[in-house]
Amino acid sequence: MKTIFLGMSLLLLTLGAGNIARAQDNTIMDDVDTSVEGDWARIRIRFSFPVNYLRHSPQERGQLLQIFFNIAFLQAQNVTLQEEVRNVRATPVIPGTIITYEPPMSHNLQREPSSLKVQFDRVVNYEVRMGDDRRSLVIYLPIVPAETKPNGATKNKPEK
Repeated sequence: MKTIFLGMSLLLLTLGAGNIARAQDNTIMDDVDTSVEGDWARIRIRFSFPVNYLRHSPQERGQLLQIFFNIAFLQAQNVTLQEEVRNVRATPVIPGTIITYEPPMSHNLQREPSSLKVQFDRVVNYEVRMGDDRRSLVIYLPIVPAETKPNGATKNKPEK
């Protein structure tokens, strides 16, 4: 009797773990990490699928940034398109940030781009780029704001 109970428990545990794994595969955003590279802080948003960066707005400065991109090689039957949110805790060099994935209004990824809404807790300067791995978008923030630098000084751009 104990053996049957133990076997049933293991079976249920295995099935439950499989459902959790499938739920994690059902997201567009994989994870968000931060780091410092020279004079720049970096926020990298990784996706579960390859992405193609299209554009962002406003171009260099703001508290609310919107990034547009296409998702490549997406098998729509495996993904439920829904809003996803990730938070970045404030550090001495990175402001608190809320990153929201917004699927296209039509839910048609072939006709409309997806977007990220990036809400910083203060106005910042930034630069946006495609990640080297083709599965991420990267936001660079200067560690020392341009307004506080000596006249004529410029920040070295992060290396591509």
